[in-house]
Amino acid sequence: MNEQFQYRFEEGLQKISDSLSKQGGVKKTDKVHQRIGRLKQKYPSIQKYYNIKVEEFVDSQNSKTKKVGQKTIVKSIKWKVKENIDINARNGVYFLQTSLKEQNEEVLWRFYNTIREIEASFRVLKTDLDLRPIYHKSDSATMAHLHLGLLAYWVVNTIRFQLKSKGVNHGWKEIVRTMNTQKEVTTVAQDIDEEIISIRRCSEPTPKVKQLYDALNYRYAPFTRKKSVVHKPEIKKPESLARQESPPV
Repeated sequence: MNEQFQYRFEEGLQKISDSLSKQGGVKKTDKVHQRIGRLKQKYPSIQKYYNIKVEEFVDSQNSKTKKVGQKTIVKSIKWKVKENIDINARNGVYFLQTSLKEQNEEVLWRFYNTIREIEASFRVLKTDLDLRPIYHKSDSATMAHLHLGLLAYWVVNTIRFQLKSKGVNHGWKEIVRTMNTQKEVTTVAQDIDEEIISIRRCSEPTPKVKQLYDALNYRYAPFTRKKSVVHKPEIKKPESLARQESPPV
């Protein structure tokens, strides 16, 4: 956990530092210190191990800065871990307790990870698929909602299991985000005969999408190019009007 917090804290500092060289980025001293303060507040257990040095200078090209004399611009931000400090010196021990009589630690760890996978899958269903049937007024509608959620859980877990067997350990949200980069495009046009021509095809997948397709042994496009033509409908006269126009016998 400390390594994760440390990485995120330094990543946040790097973003603040990168903003100094961007056009329109945050450069004023007070604003930069506010951003650093918010970052320290977000990671209180890690920020105390760091020394952060902010170098400032007065912008001579800014007439307002000249007049005030206090508003300065941040030139650079430097940070490093304090000397003689071991961030992981007070790490705890990750302890698991179980009622199972299994003595093999690898088997117990596999059981534990299976439980975590189930919890993560249901967390996805509750957030992405809104698997909380509290809006239904009848028992049948509630049961239908639960059955659909169970089917969705099987689909999610089956896909993730197949991907993990090929070394792809992405979470479901990351899988959905990656697959959303491939789009279905439908082009509609009208010819001189007023016929509607519709052509549907898939965009080219990105390398990350191809990686998922290869791991699942799927084609790069869910369907081939589809073309459909809707002919102009014939205008039929009403029967009453047809009788009036028919010649007398």
